[in-house]
Amino acid sequence: MSFFEDDFLLEQRVLLGELFDLYASLLTEKQRQACELMLREDLSIAEMGMELGMTRQGAHDLVRRSRDFLRGIEGQLGLLGLRKRCSALMELSRECDPPLPDRVSAEIEGLLRDGVVSDV
Repeated sequence: MSFFEDDFLLEQRVLLGELFDLYASLLTEKQRQACELMLREDLSIAEMGMELGMTRQGAHDLVRRSRDFLRGIEGQLGLLGLRKRCSALMELSRECDPPLPDRVSAEIEGLLRDGVVSDV
């Protein structure tokens, strides 16, 4: 595996973690467990299968379905994309030169924080 493939896999894993953080409550209990084991505990598919009491292939299919669901729900709702755009806008408002008046800056941050996702 090349350096660029490793980077791609890491980016995909980070993206999956972000999607899981947003949409975990929409997954089934088994899907949540599988994602937790893979993302938080860094278990292999074989280890995950043993932990969940299923075959390696069953664990692989469960992870694939979970990943596909998370990507699909993001495609429909777009909350992660919205969160990233709000973070970028907030950062831009902080970097303005000359700085925005405090009142305007606070209003922008409040709208971005309260109007979208709480941890922007």
